[in-house]
Parts: sequence; structure tokens; C-alpha cells
Amino acid sequence: MTKQKIVKQESAAALVSDFNSYCLKHKTKNLRRILLSVSAACAVLVGAASVHFQPTLRAAEAPLRIKALSYHTFEEQDVRDTASQTIDDVLERMQENAAAFISQHYAKVSEEDALEIVHQAFISGKEHDIDPLLILAIIATESSFNPNAGSSAGAKGLMQVHAKVHAKRFKEYGGVKAVHEIEAGIEVGTQILKEYLNKTGSLKGALKYYVGAANHKTDGGYSRKVLSMRSHLQMAANGEIQAARIQARSPSKFPEDHQDHKDFATYSANMKLEKFPSLAGDSQNQG
Repeated sequence: MTKQKIVKQESAAALVSDFNSYCLKHKTKNLRRILLSVSAACAVLVGAASVHFQPTLRAAEAPLRIKALSYHTFEEQDVRDTASQTIDDVLERMQENAAAFISQHYAKVSEEDALEIVHQAFISGKEHDIDPLLILAIIATESSFNPNAGSSAGAKGLMQVHAKVHAKRFKEYGGVKAVHEIEAGIEVGTQILKEYLNKTGSLKGALKYYVGAANHKTDGGYSRKVLSMRSHLQMAANGEIQAARIQARSPSKFPEDHQDHKDFATYSANMKLEKFPSLAGDSQNQG
């Protein structure tokens, strides 16, 4: 492929990405459908079969150490039926299915709000190369998809971020009050999650940090809850919404000692249950 064509493809992808972000910000679902046509048109212009967005990591952002938890791996393993449909069509359907499940399982969450949250999780997941269903599972566990949620410890927003601790991250969103906004809350929460994944080298370790249990022997069942919800979301995203609702109302499918559980196989390479050393002065290790 020539350098000129690569530049054109990157420009086309950037155009579609910017348009997508606008649609999400203004909750314009119909415009998102136009996005698919724009994407196809860009593909024709640059002579490519389709325009896909590779993770566009920020300049100072390190790549994800755990490849099995990356957005790229998510697309390879969880996005189905791409033989008869474009990947963009499949991803849109998956997001709509996930949003439908969320609004049905969480009575106080409208489908419109759920869809905006899901879209942003996919955008942040792609930008930071993180499995978007994992992001959504953490949101479910932390706040039940309530942007206004807050804890007595000072954690706020969808991903229960300590905004004052991470004030620098919120500067581009206008300050710490943005923690309650969907885009800012998910973006910053995803950045923190990725840092913990790279810091510990395992999902188990990262989730212990995220929930503030790095100095404890266990995470109090937090990782079990997150992975259970991730399983429900995956089922729903692939069209099994009612089955996912039934499963979500049942006891967790991941027992506390889930190291050898068959449904844990997807993350088995990363969910090493080794003990991580306590880090002095890291009492603010929660998101």
C-alpha cells in the first residue's frame, strides 16, 4: 500500500471518528446510521474494502500489556456474523442489544441513556485499546449505570472515579465536575483501568487496584461481580437479551474460587491469581 493511500485512509477514519463522536455527544442515533454511509463512501474514495479504526492511542499512552483484553481481541473474538454484514453494522447492533439489556435489567436507566453510555464505552475502549464490555461491566458494578452516583469515600460518576485525585485528567473536560458526565466519566475511568492493567499485568490485579483493595488479600468478590456482568453483557450483545436477563438474576456463575472455572477461560491467561505486593502510600488506589 502506498504512503499516499495510507494517509488518505487515516484521514477518512479520522473524519468518520469525529462524526461518530458528534453523534454520540448529541444523542443523534439517526446520524449514527448516516455514519455508516459516510464510512462506506470513504472506503470507496481510498480504494479500501472498509474503513476500520485501529486504536488511536494518545501520544504519551503506553500500549496495553494484556492483549487478550484489548479492543482488537474483542473484535476478533466477540464480534460475530461479519461474513454477511459489515463490522460496523454488527457493532452497531451489538451496542443496541447491550443497551436494551441494560435498560431492562436496570429499571431506572432509559434505553436512550443506556445507548449513549454503551456508545461511549465502545469509543473509549477503541481509543485506549480496552475491551468495551469489560468497561461496561465495571460501570454496572460501580454505579448501576447512574452518572450521578456517589460514594461516602468520594468516588463519583459512572466508573466511581475520585475526581479530586485525578483532577488533571478532567481539565480537558472543564474540571472535576465533569466526573458526572458520560463522556468524561468513562474516558477517565478507562484511562485509570488501563494504567492498573499495565501496572499489575493481570485483570485480577487491576480490579483489586480499581476497587481499592490492593493492600488486601481479596477484592471482596469484586472481580467475580465484574466478570459475571461481562458475561451477561456479551450474551446480550450477541442477541440473547432475555437469556442474559435470566442469567443476571441468577447467582453469579463465577464462584469466589474461579481460577479453574471453564467460563473463565477467555481471561485465564491474564487472571493470574498471584499476590501483588502492598504498595505503601497507595491508599488512593481506587478509581
